[in-house]
Amino acid sequence: MKTEVLLYPLLLSILMTACKPNQNQGQQEEVQEFPTLLLEARKTALSVEYPATLQGEQTVEIRSKVDGYIEQVYVNEGAQVRKGQPLFKIDANSYQQEVNSRQAAVIAAEANLETATIQSQRTKVLVDRKIVNSFELTSAKNVERVKRAELNQAKADLSSARSKLAYTHIVSPIAGVVGSLPYKIGSLVSSTSASALTTVANTRQIYAYFSLSQQQLASFLRKYDGQRVNDKFRNMPEVSLTLADGTRYPVKGKIETLSGVLNANTGAANFKAVFPNPESKLWSGASAVLSIPTTINEAILVPKSSTFELQGKHFVFSVDATNTVHNTAVEVMDAVTEKDYVVISGVKSGDKIVTEGLGNLKDGMKIKATPSSSK
Repeated sequence: MKTEVLLYPLLLSILMTACKPNQNQGQQEEVQEFPTLLLEARKTALSVEYPATLQGEQTVEIRSKVDGYIEQVYVNEGAQVRKGQPLFKIDANSYQQEVNSRQAAVIAAEANLETATIQSQRTKVLVDRKIVNSFELTSAKNVERVKRAELNQAKADLSSARSKLAYTHIVSPIAGVVGSLPYKIGSLVSSTSASALTTVANTRQIYAYFSLSQQQLASFLRKYDGQRVNDKFRNMPEVSLTLADGTRYPVKGKIETLSGVLNANTGAANFKAVFPNPESKLWSGASAVLSIPTTINEAILVPKSSTFELQGKHFVFSVDATNTVHNTAVEVMDAVTEKDYVVISGVKSGDKIVTEGLGNLKDGMKIKATPSSSK
C-alpha cells in the first residue's frame, strides 16, 4: 500500500510533463496568418451610382372611345409603328347604322326648312298685298327659324355619329413601339375599360429618372461650376447606365433637368438624364443604375471583399498595434469603384484591416498580420 501511494505522484508528474508540449503547440496554432491592408488616402476617380427608372420620350395609352367588340388587331407586341398607322378595328355596324339614321334626319330637316322658307316667302307676298296681316308673316318666319335650328341639330347629331364611327378605327397617335396587347380579337372593350388596349412608346430618346435627398442635393450641386442650376448642368460630365442584367449601355447620356419641387412624401429631388436610343436597346419602364463620374482628392478606399454586412450596416475587421482584430462598423459613400467602397467614417488613413478570411475571424482574436496584395 505504501508503494502505491508513492507511485501516484510520480505518475501524475510524468503525465503533466508529457502534456505541456502539446498545449504550447495548440496555443501556437491558434495564432493564424491573415493578409492585411494599410489604408491610405489618395486622389481617386470613381462613380456615384443611383437607381433609375427609364421612360420613353413619349408614352401614350391607347384606349377605345366607343363600346364594341374588337374586330381586328393590326399590330404585334413590340412592333415599330408610325404615326397614323392602324392598330385596332372595333365592330362598326351599330355606328354605321347610326350615321345612316342621322343622314336621313338631316335630309328630312333640310326638306322641312325648305318648305318653311317657301311658306315664309309666300306669306310675305300676301302681307305686302295686304291680303293677310303681319302676324301671319311673323308666325311663318318663326316656323322657318325652328326648322333651321332642327337642321343644325340634325347636322350636329350626324357629326357626332360620324366621329363615333371614326373611333372604331384606332390609329397610333405617335411613332413608337407597341406595348403589351391584353385584348384580343373578339374582346369587348369600352371607354371605361380598366386596362388600355395597348401603349405606344416613342423611345428614340430615353429619360432616366433618379432622386437625391435634400442633404445629397446641396453637396451634389456644389461640385459643379455655375451660378444657376442650368449652368451647373452644362458643366456636369456625361453619365452612363448599367442595365438590369449588369451590362453597360454603350451610349452615354447627359443630366438635363431637376424638378423645381421636392417630393412631398420623400423630400427628394428628381433629376432627369437623357440617353439617345438609336437601336432601341433601352425599354420604357425598365430599371437601371445611373453612374455619375466624380473625383475625390483624399479617398479612403476599402476593398469590397474585405467588408461584410450586418443589419444593413457595413463592417470590417481592423487590426490594432497588438495584432488584435476588432469588429468595426464603417460608413460608406454612394460613390464606388468596381472593387472598392469609399469610407466616410469608421476607419482612417494609417489604419490596418484584414482583407481575406473574414469568416474565420472573431472580435478580439489575435492574428499574425501579413501584407496583402489588395490595393
